Amino acid sequence: MLRVLRLPGDGDLTPTSPRLWTKTIGILLVLSVTTSFALGADASGKIKVIGTGKACSTPILAQWFTTEPSTDPLIIPTRTAGTVSGSDLKRYMRIYFPRNYEELLQYDHFFMAQVDLGFVSPKQQRWIYEALTQHRKGGVNTRSIMSMHAAYHLPWRDSILSQAFPNDVAAVVEDIGNKMGEPGPLTVRDEAELPNIMKAYKEKIEPLFSNYHGMNTVPKPGSVILSYTSNNVGLGYPIPGQIAHVFYWRWNNSITFTFRDMVGNDFWSPGGSSRTNPYSMDIVANVIWFSVGRELPEDAFRIHDLRRLIFDFGLQKNLLVSLLDFSEKFGADPSTQYRELREIEELSGDAADLYLEMDFDPAHEAMERALQEIKLLQNSAVQLKDTALMWVYVVDWLVTTSMMLISGFVLWSLMVRRKLYKQVRSTRWQS
Repeated sequence: MLRVLRLPGDGDLTPTSPRLWTKTIGILLVLSVTTSFALGADASGKIKVIGTGKACSTPILAQWFTTEPSTDPLIIPTRTAGTVSGSDLKRYMRIYFPRNYEELLQYDHFFMAQVDLGFVSPKQQRWIYEALTQHRKGGVNTRSIMSMHAAYHLPWRDSILSQAFPNDVAAVVEDIGNKMGEPGPLTVRDEAELPNIMKAYKEKIEPLFSNYHGMNTVPKPGSVILSYTSNNVGLGYPIPGQIAHVFYWRWNNSITFTFRDMVGNDFWSPGGSSRTNPYSMDIVANVIWFSVGRELPEDAFRIHDLRRLIFDFGLQKNLLVSLLDFSEKFGADPSTQYRELREIEELSGDAADLYLEMDFDPAHEAMERALQEIKLLQNSAVQLKDTALMWVYVVDWLVTTSMMLISGFVLWSLMVRRKLYKQVRSTRWQS
């Protein structure tokens, strides 16, 4: 994952290496388009997702939705960051965003992570609104009112699109002194009537976030709150002292969510530090599944382990391909390894199909076998690399040794073999 840092002011994420963003976003767009199927969720078994928002958030969305086997993403940035300029965003939206309403309806979920509506035309906003209103779709908006800056949150407040989401943006903006909310311990609700989107991870998550923060939220009537942060100043609605963190409501046939924080914040970061959430991807997947009406898994931790296997397999595969490509540049023939890799990929493909069919135990077993076999294949690739490099080392040793012998012979002939020289008389200086 790309490294990010926090700057004063908005509190949003900005890349530490801004030059990476233009190239990174372009790669993500190509990846999302070339891996996207033309079929909808009913035909392919995958949930087609449009992920959009601040440029430094889109790599996170891409990591989520390309790792999760059930999602088929189109990732488009709609807010500047680093060297990703407004002209870049306009070009991306013109090229990649659905060209008409019928094409937009092929997508099942709209994930908006701090969008700048200046790059989403009124027509495109209405398309998303009508899709959520007239059809069974899902949606997420993050960062509550998108930003501390009025240039971002006022257009969201005034957009017809905000009507479809459960956070009362106008109420948050009106209470200007409390827009940043109040930090406090995070609580995951676990009442029996709540869907199992987050509550399975309650005991694992709550100790990690004893003093969490984010923008203020005001859930609209009918919202269902899944998690909240507590405070002792009475800030929060509908219960004073409790600021809703993740919540949803039913908008006609659709279900939409609001996250209080950004996708780059600790709760949504799957990194390895003590302040990150190892179950973030599981919660995001559950949010998307629930919003489009897909059944949630009963054994949440079994699915978490299966997703970890899938992620590890993708990582090991990329490392293997890189190693084979490296070996081939030195004259090795990796055709055997590539043939075995295709067979392993068929096994992982079977696991993905089982995953989409909600047959999780066989999928777990298939992924374990695929991971074991790709690790064995890595050993073969290492031997192939060592064999190829051995001849490089031999040639290098021969060249070095030959040059050393030639240089030694020349040095010995010139400096030691005296008979090659003839004596001359000495001269002296005369005034």
